[in-house]
Amino acid sequence: MDRYHVALFLHIVTLIVAASTTAVTKLAVGRRIAARTIGEVIEWHTVLMSASKIFPICLAAFVITGSYMLSVANMHAWTTGFVVAGFVGVAWLLASGIYLSMKGRALLSVLENMAKAGTDRPAPKLVPPPAVVLLPAVNTGVAIAVVFDMATKPASVSVALIVIAIGAVVSGVATAARARSRAAAHPTPLRSSSAAQ
Repeated sequence: MDRYHVALFLHIVTLIVAASTTAVTKLAVGRRIAARTIGEVIEWHTVLMSASKIFPICLAAFVITGSYMLSVANMHAWTTGFVVAGFVGVAWLLASGIYLSMKGRALLSVLENMAKAGTDRPAPKLVPPPAVVLLPAVNTGVAIAVVFDMATKPASVSVALIVIAIGAVVSGVATAARARSRAAAHPTPLRSSSAAQ
């Protein structure tokens, strides 16, 4: 056992934690949509926001352990494709996470105001802004693409970035298609609170 393999182990554990957290957030979103009362909506939204706080820690752990592995292995690879793509992916995920966190706090504020009239009231039917619908899926595509880049280690920056772009676009298009099919099945437009947008 050496320091490189300890860092690799921590790198992989961080990936597992991030994937598990993603599963929890997806579950919380689904339960929030299916909630019957405002109280249930707030409960699942709080679970979502609490779980989401783990993502920045995971991003920091990825960067720290990845950088350490590069330095221990004496790899002068800071400008190679897979490393640049990794930093781009982390920057994207961090910026996206900040945006989604801001939207989540705004929605929580709206829900808490509604709950003042009683948490047993029927759950509101809010339609999130398109970016809030697309970004979690795009983020998953970006994360998978970064893992692909780390596994295959392309030297070309353009190739590595194209892989990330493909991951983002495929995930975004698939999510947009699902959203359109759901909208076609439920043609009645639902209005969201302006504060949640």
